[in-house]
Amino acid sequence: MNLFKNILFLLSIAVTSTLASEAPVCPGMDAGAKAYQESDFERAIDEWRTCVDKDIADADLFYNLGNAYFRNGNLGLSIFYYKKALRLRANDDDIQHNLKYAQAMTRDKVDEDEEENPLLATLFKAHHAIPLRTQLWILLALFWVIAAVGIAQKVSLSEKIKNACIGTIFGLAAIFCVIGASAAYKIFVLETDITGVVTAKDADVTSAPNDKSQTLNTLSEGTSFQVLSVQGNFAEIQLGEKIKGFVKLSDVGIVD
Repeated sequence: MNLFKNILFLLSIAVTSTLASEAPVCPGMDAGAKAYQESDFERAIDEWRTCVDKDIADADLFYNLGNAYFRNGNLGLSIFYYKKALRLRANDDDIQHNLKYAQAMTRDKVDEDEEENPLLATLFKAHHAIPLRTQLWILLALFWVIAAVGIAQKVSLSEKIKNACIGTIFGLAAIFCVIGASAAYKIFVLETDITGVVTAKDADVTSAPNDKSQTLNTLSEGTSFQVLSVQGNFAEIQLGEKIKGFVKLSDVGIVD
């Protein structure tokens, strides 16, 4: 069974179609895809990184980099780029699958034994089922539909139609509130929730943002954490309830 799962995973990390018309134009896209197909993962990484260096933020580009880093044996950087891809395309099953697979290979396990609440899991899945941009368009459409129904209710002379309009407005308003709350939370997370990943072989968590401070913990490659602030060459981080301190920015990647 494990062999079968591994085969499925390797098939799933085939390079995605970066040649799609909507993808940003960058010569490294094509060159990286060609190198990846030839199993030259280091060259693929170098080519795709030229696009990253041009500040191109594209989910397929980050996903492909995650795959290339994984195949090249760089677990931390693969998780980092999977997370960046997922931030742009939160409901993508392939990205989610590969990220979970890579994270299962990390040594640091935090709150692994907590049982997932089925109701919360369902709500979380529904929350991410529709992209934020689509939600905003739906909210705009609902607003105008509610306004139109409201006008119809005011001008109608039929009591039956008035009552039907009122019921329709209440129903649409309820849907508007649910989608609005989901969209508002996504915007809040995008603005405030910053995560990081250990991209070096390990990273020391120190008591202060300097090289002379006491080492409190050591995190292994691929471990994810919450970033509280950035102070000089250090990031203040928190992992679970017990681990809090500072790590060198050179040892981690911050998903923004």
